[in-house]
Amino acid sequence: MQISAWAIRNPIPVSLLFIILLIAGLAGYRALPIKLYPDVSFPVVQVTVTLAGGSPTEVESQVTREVEAALSNVTGVKHLSSVVSLGISSTAVEFEVGEDPQRSLDEVRAAVDRIRSNLPRGIEEPIVERFNIDKRPIVTYAVSAPAMSDVDLSWFVDNMVARRLASAEGVARVQRVGGVEREINVTLDPSRLEALGLTAPAINNALRAVNLDAPGGRSEIGGREQTVRVLGAAETVETLRDTVIPTGDGRQVRLGEVAVIASGAGERTGFALVDDDAVVAFQVMKTKEASDIAVEDSVAAAIAALRNEHPEVQFRKILSTAKNTRDSFTATIHTLIEGMVLAAIVVFFFLRDLRSTIIAAVAMPLSLIPTFAAMALLGFSLNLLTLLALTLVIGILVDDAIVEIENIQKRIEAGETPYAAASIGADSIGLAVVATTMTIVAVFVPVSFLDGVVGRFFREFGLTVALSVMCSLIVARLLTPLMAAYFMKAVPHAVGRKPFNGWYRRLIEWALAHRWKSLGAGVAIFVGSLCLAALLPTGFTAPSDNGIVEITIEGAPGATLDDMRKAHAILTRELRKEREVERVFSSAGSGGDLRSGAVTVLLKEDRNRTTQKFQADIRPVLLRVPDVRLGFGQSGGGGSSTVQILLASEDGDSLAAAAASLEQQMRSLPELANVHQITPPPTSELVIRLKPDEAARLGVTAETIASIARVSTSGDIDANSAKFNQGEQRLNIRVRLPGDALTDLDVISNLRVPTAQGLSVPLSAVADLAFQPGVARIERFDRERRAIIEAELNNVSLGEATRKINDLPILKQLPQNVRQPAYGQAEDMMQLFASFGFAMLAGIGLMFGVLVLLFGSFFKPITILMALPLSLSGAFLALLAGGAELNLPAMIGFLMLMGLAAKNSILLVEHAIESERAGVSRHDALIEACRERARPIVMTTFAMAAGMVPTALGLGEGSEMRVPMALAVIGGLVSSTALSLILVPVVYEFVDDWEVWLSPRLSKLVNRRPTFSAYDPADRTEA
Repeated sequence: MQISAWAIRNPIPVSLLFIILLIAGLAGYRALPIKLYPDVSFPVVQVTVTLAGGSPTEVESQVTREVEAALSNVTGVKHLSSVVSLGISSTAVEFEVGEDPQRSLDEVRAAVDRIRSNLPRGIEEPIVERFNIDKRPIVTYAVSAPAMSDVDLSWFVDNMVARRLASAEGVARVQRVGGVEREINVTLDPSRLEALGLTAPAINNALRAVNLDAPGGRSEIGGREQTVRVLGAAETVETLRDTVIPTGDGRQVRLGEVAVIASGAGERTGFALVDDDAVVAFQVMKTKEASDIAVEDSVAAAIAALRNEHPEVQFRKILSTAKNTRDSFTATIHTLIEGMVLAAIVVFFFLRDLRSTIIAAVAMPLSLIPTFAAMALLGFSLNLLTLLALTLVIGILVDDAIVEIENIQKRIEAGETPYAAASIGADSIGLAVVATTMTIVAVFVPVSFLDGVVGRFFREFGLTVALSVMCSLIVARLLTPLMAAYFMKAVPHAVGRKPFNGWYRRLIEWALAHRWKSLGAGVAIFVGSLCLAALLPTGFTAPSDNGIVEITIEGAPGATLDDMRKAHAILTRELRKEREVERVFSSAGSGGDLRSGAVTVLLKEDRNRTTQKFQADIRPVLLRVPDVRLGFGQSGGGGSSTVQILLASEDGDSLAAAAASLEQQMRSLPELANVHQITPPPTSELVIRLKPDEAARLGVTAETIASIARVSTSGDIDANSAKFNQGEQRLNIRVRLPGDALTDLDVISNLRVPTAQGLSVPLSAVADLAFQPGVARIERFDRERRAIIEAELNNVSLGEATRKINDLPILKQLPQNVRQPAYGQAEDMMQLFASFGFAMLAGIGLMFGVLVLLFGSFFKPITILMALPLSLSGAFLALLAGGAELNLPAMIGFLMLMGLAAKNSILLVEHAIESERAGVSRHDALIEACRERARPIVMTTFAMAAGMVPTALGLGEGSEMRVPMALAVIGGLVSSTALSLILVPVVYEFVDDWEVWLSPRLSKLVNRRPTFSAYDPADRTEA
């Protein structure tokens, strides 16, 4: 189809089309949100059940096992992972990819509702929610006010700040870190309780029953309908002190006689520190659709307004992941512009014509901008992967235009007018241009449909590449010939064609004359490239040098809040000695466990050490902090410097022994550092064990004793606590013993326990109290106990470390009842290589189908595909020279190489086929194809390589993700170009000989027709 000729004859509709596309593209660009990751709905549902005061062992047996048993019957469940800590059971349900997230959430919620009656009565309402990657905080602020108490400042954050930010654009939730809740504390007097025979639950229940405002129905007194209200709630703390509590023997006592009542801070379960200063912090989470940068800007505007309204309160921005997103976006845009400029310079170097260079250069932004419109229509965003896709294709966007411009210019130099040269030259090479573009589309579309989490992330990536190259095809087939016809100038004197007698001609002649030797050399190069691949370290993704170091901190079993404060202070002091450290933000207890915390180290922008080098250098610093376990977490920039090995078993003792053995053997590997089990060591428990005979005689139950112990020591759960209205706040009335009483075993032993006869006895009369070891946290995987051994990588890749660990004797011969499921980044890496292997095979299959349709032959596409292995040697060499891993970005580069390597072959094969159809011999057709297509092949290769150079240099934020990809593409481009210009003609002859030999034989089979005689019913046979 002479599309280009039609465009040249009709410039107005073509110009209007691109004006519309440019306007739509610019509008789409403005509408696209800027994010760190694409919108991904993971089929994971979290079930959290709280049993206040319950030990991990009790929570596991009474809650976790029941929940897991119910959830295992839900359709589509892939894995169940549970973490059981003091009073909390958290179960993550991972579904097979492809399950409907909303349906999965509904089924999990229904399963939990069905077993609600089987769970302990003391639990709080189970929380069932879907996991969302956007739940991570976008920005963290620290708030301080010298004139405010912690209670008042916490309420200021919960009320004023959270309310103001909730109305900001894109804000989903505001979560406070540190601080303390305001409560009405009812601190009981143990001696008075003992004297009166009262129990903490009795006082709590009496308050809940009396201190209440409740509806009382309606009346029609006086002929008018009126509502009836029952008012019993105390209006002041003094009124609350006068609340009458029945003692159970017909007498009453006022609350103030047995307890001290005060409005103040509740039990402190966590803290937040900036350097050495105690603060109340808050984290802002965004909605799924919102832009990271837009949310940060809207939050900053709201905070600025709060500063003006409340000058006594200081707001400090501590951490912003949106800053990394913004920096990565800016660096990518700069890389795109630099790549366009370098590609244009390469075009000018080859063509030596300013007008031709301008036409080729214009093709890049005209191909890129309409892509934004398509991305906006599909609901995409400008994120890590779509920006990576645009960076990857920047050199390709000029590829089609270069091929057509070069062919047109060649005709103009031969004496044709620009109009005629553009009309004929563009369409004469149109098939090759369409074929090269469609091969790239065929390669990247399968990436959008990969299985697993990788496929979810790469949907936008693959489609963005396909959309951008399709836009470049439209530009090349319509606008480039149009501009060439009306913008280029005729050459006054036709330039004669130089004879093709140089060294390249001699090399081609020799290769064709020695076909088997040439083919053997190509096979040897391919085998050698596979050997190079074995030398490459393997990994998932490289950690980002974003200046953020995350340190996890876990206190010893039984550690108090003061112990954690001291550990955080020591660690902060040691970290502040490092000159690269700008700020240290610490928090503990935000996840519900005061012994677990996190320390975020923010490094200066003008630092001399990378984030990874700093992290490696401070390992000795971590050893100076006593009585805590420290490790490195993922810093939010993608990638990790740790490896985790998971062991699972139904036998807790066998699992513990195998995990201890594995930990010991892993410590002997020099490739690893800071080897430790994530599960904390055993802790001490105070066990109250009933005396069966005495308890039965007195009518005392275990549930009664558990209620007394729980309410006395930590207070009842919020749902069972009385409430007190104070202005806009609705406060819990927390009934419990004073803190110093909890340190005295005699006080707990003398707690009064009511009997069936209406009397009360001390707790020690019906139960024995003793200390015994107990677990601090239980982790489960697929309804089995699990143990995770974590280690930091010591200057090795994830793949190498995983191989060393798997060679350890304990993993070679695990106990029969202990298994090692795939877990963590090692599992992700295996899934990555499997998924991309499938994507490559699917891409090759689609590419072959496209080429068969375009060339009308099943044989010629084989010649084109034989060029694919030729790109591997250069790619592997470039990765080795650049010190890069064979990881996710490198695999993306290999995918791109499949399309680019085929491009060189297409240009050669297409020209050779057309020459043979014109009556030229096969040998002369191949020589002519090499002569005519060598320059555009070299031009496009250098232009694409030049466009990737800024990416390969690793400049700007997020370069760790782009560098391996750019190295693989540049190296593979160079090797595939150099080798395909020599070996493709050789392979063409082999395939053509095979086609000549096989076609007649196939045609005989196709042309053989069965013959039928007339049907004879009597004979009932067919000839």
